[in-house]
Amino acid sequence: MTVANNPPTAQRFPIVGIGASAGGLEALKELFDHLPSDTGMAFVVVTHQHPGRASLLPELLARETEMAVVPVTDGTKALPNHIYVATPGGYLAIHDGTLRRIEDDTTSVRLPIDSFFRSLAEDQNEYAICIVLSGTGSDGTLGLEAIKAASGMAMVQQAQSAKYASMPTNAEATGLADYVLTPAERPAQLVAYAHGPFLSGARTRVSAAGDAPPLIIAAAPMARLLKLLHTHTGHDFSGYKLNTILRRVERRMNIHQLSDPLVYVGFLEQDPNEISLLFKDLLISVTRFFRDPEAWTAFATGPLPQLMQSLGDNATLRAWVPGCATGEEVYTLAMVLRECAEQIGMRLRYQIFGTDLDNAAIERARAGRFAAGIGMDVSPERLERFFTHDNGNYCVRKEIREMVIFAPQNLIKDPPFTKLDIITCRNLLIYLEAEPQKRLIPIFHYALKPGGLLMLGSSETTGRFANLFETVDTKWKVYRRKETSPMIHRLPEMPPAKELSETNVAAISDSVAEVRETQVATLLERFALERFCPTFVVVNARGDLMHVHGRTGDFFELAEGQPRTNVLEMAREGLPQELMTIIRLASAGEDDVIRDNVRVKTSGGYTVVQLAARKIPGPEAIGGLIFITFQSTATAATRSVAGPAIGGQVGDSDTLRGVLPLLPEFPQKALQELATLNEELQASNEELQSNNEEMQSTCEELETSKEELQSLNEELTILNAELQSKVEDLGHANDDMQNLLNSTDTATIFLDDDLQIKRYTPQATRIIAVRPTDLGRPLGDLSSKLQDVDLIADCKAVLNTLAQKKQRVVTLDATWYLMRILPYRTADNVVDGLVLTFVNIQDLKDAEQSGELRAYFEAIFDTVRQPLVVLDEQFDVVSANRYFFKAFQMVASEVVGQSLYEIGNRAWNVASLKELLEEILPKDATFDDFEMELEFPNVGRMKYVLNARRLGEAILFPGRVLLAMQEVSR
Repeated sequence: MTVANNPPTAQRFPIVGIGASAGGLEALKELFDHLPSDTGMAFVVVTHQHPGRASLLPELLARETEMAVVPVTDGTKALPNHIYVATPGGYLAIHDGTLRRIEDDTTSVRLPIDSFFRSLAEDQNEYAICIVLSGTGSDGTLGLEAIKAASGMAMVQQAQSAKYASMPTNAEATGLADYVLTPAERPAQLVAYAHGPFLSGARTRVSAAGDAPPLIIAAAPMARLLKLLHTHTGHDFSGYKLNTILRRVERRMNIHQLSDPLVYVGFLEQDPNEISLLFKDLLISVTRFFRDPEAWTAFATGPLPQLMQSLGDNATLRAWVPGCATGEEVYTLAMVLRECAEQIGMRLRYQIFGTDLDNAAIERARAGRFAAGIGMDVSPERLERFFTHDNGNYCVRKEIREMVIFAPQNLIKDPPFTKLDIITCRNLLIYLEAEPQKRLIPIFHYALKPGGLLMLGSSETTGRFANLFETVDTKWKVYRRKETSPMIHRLPEMPPAKELSETNVAAISDSVAEVRETQVATLLERFALERFCPTFVVVNARGDLMHVHGRTGDFFELAEGQPRTNVLEMAREGLPQELMTIIRLASAGEDDVIRDNVRVKTSGGYTVVQLAARKIPGPEAIGGLIFITFQSTATAATRSVAGPAIGGQVGDSDTLRGVLPLLPEFPQKALQELATLNEELQASNEELQSNNEEMQSTCEELETSKEELQSLNEELTILNAELQSKVEDLGHANDDMQNLLNSTDTATIFLDDDLQIKRYTPQATRIIAVRPTDLGRPLGDLSSKLQDVDLIADCKAVLNTLAQKKQRVVTLDATWYLMRILPYRTADNVVDGLVLTFVNIQDLKDAEQSGELRAYFEAIFDTVRQPLVVLDEQFDVVSANRYFFKAFQMVASEVVGQSLYEIGNRAWNVASLKELLEEILPKDATFDDFEMELEFPNVGRMKYVLNARRLGEAILFPGRVLLAMQEVSR
């Protein structure tokens, strides 16, 4: 055996779950025979074994490997380089690396492989590996999906190399298997994966918090990778959490044994299929039925009945499940809605929309076909009621399937549905960055009707949007939509797709790495601002207050009447003129404007302050605003100022003497100009306000109409996709039926209730003169080639009695047919017309007329070593074999042509026998093992067992009965 290099560390090591059933022993032997003895992995073998029988599997595997092979007992600690074999009976689970045996629940489906794989995924996450080998059924399929959802690895035996291919085929059909290999290829690939960079080296040196350090990818290759995804799939992953993307990328690199991100990006550029596989990995399209059963119970017994009762009977309940993956949660919701409505005695109609980015997942959801492993999540009662069992799988019944519509949708980019009663979006938000989450919650609020319910995952909340939703269930994250103002209840704008560049990818990486440092810097800046910065306000050129910092009670107070936020109106005595002056001067220039020794009247007297104003140059959001500070003279900067200073730093005395005479007139002129301007603006403002109100009303109406049309268009698009899928299925079914009808060479005509032609096969033209233009015409309008047959009367009789009619008929060209007229029944067992078939029996008729067939039949008839008799419709004897005459010591002249009830001194004239025989002809029935003890002349009392059946299908004996007798020993 080869020896592995660089095995994983002892802190964390891969645990490999191996599932096998019939034919799996050979595959297990080949796997362990070629594996090194020091792989650093633990192996747990789970097979289908009959409970109560001793297993020889540990002994058989021990011959193939130098690793220790251990039968599992409860509490066995998993160790590297060991093989653990599950013993028969019960289930196997793993918790904290310790194997646990669970007693068998006889009410559940026996799927031990699925059960262990799920447990392994929950306990080991990325260190979980599963291998599905030869076996029957679908055990292991759902467990494989759970392993992949936890970032583990999945390997499947190539179906052609498996002795029984059912288990590998079902596992491969999920599209999630990382490797599909022959037995010879598996060992080397398994060792290579376990020793790759994802599970060994730096990844095994866990941090103090227990998390492995993330892969570091530079901004340049990361930008190229995201752009490739965007170009190939049309979906922008820049809103996904960076750590999630990194983990999935690293896992894909490990599968291909690549350690350099640049090399992997080059590999992506050369192989579009790898982009598709990475895309599927990032979507994590894995879910299950009734995930968190307690959450569904709380939902169905708490807010859901109240919601249904508020709708009223015969209303339509609309629901949406974004990110539905393969549809399990959509069908779960449908079942819960159906059960809840029945419990409270309500009749409702349902429209449940399931959407997802993954087209392949949507197709699987539409099919409604699931592996038998769902029996671990769905109760036997629900399986019986809502599913049908089909070849080892479960199919959703029609009543549930018709409640749901599936379609691909980009939740971030595409418009949402509207007028919804329920949204369930569980465990989707946790994969998104904060910014997309902030956009989605208002979108959900917009989509819901007042009082509608939002159900999130256990680790998700509505965050800072408490004003949009009220909490209904804190534990299970159920929220009810609050009613808001029309201005708030608008569809949030969909963001344009980001241009993925090195800059913004680097920004994402930096924000993840430096979030803690940024928070510390912000806290320090806030402390310094509160400690050293003077009181200030920010106003616009009119004096409207935009921002306040510090205590301003000594400078401003609320004016009487309607509340106003203009500092000129709120300023205390002594401030209005000064503020007006510095605001005007600061607006006109770029320098500081300072006003010293301003006396302001306060509630306790006067205070002297220094005012300083400056226009803010930028950025655009605050550019042009006026920044005004207030400092008491005790804390103001030391300036020897005898009088006020305007226009910058204090100047010389000549400057002051030139400015001072102008100051008393300046405020007055400014006030006069302002008053005149206000009067002019007032008139214009009233007109503009009136026009603005009208335009705003019109705009709101247009906006609402646009949003409704946008949402309606999205629904129509999804409905169109669903209908297109059904049309394609219907087209395939129609082609299959047409080919089937043509291949049988049977003339077939389909009629509706009015005996109008709906469809026919080309062979029907030999009997009825029908053409393609005759579709929809009554059958009676067309000429028939049949002799002595009232076809219309026969069709009406079948419609009235619903009993099929069979008759031999002959055409004008002397061709014989067996005609059958049957009711046409729909899938709902409703009669919707008739089906006429004509089977050519000319060869049989020729054989009958030639006597060859009759001679052949009579030879067989006389060879049977028990009494046989053939009766006609009146129960007269048509013929009997020689053993009949021998058994009852009778001759043909006494039997043939006579009533059965008259021969043998009326020995057969028994009421119970008459009743049985009279049931055969009208109903095509049979009877078997009817015992009779009769007294026969010349023979005495005898006991016979009788069997009878109609010979209606035989051309030679239409409408006749074959009666067979077997003597019972006394």
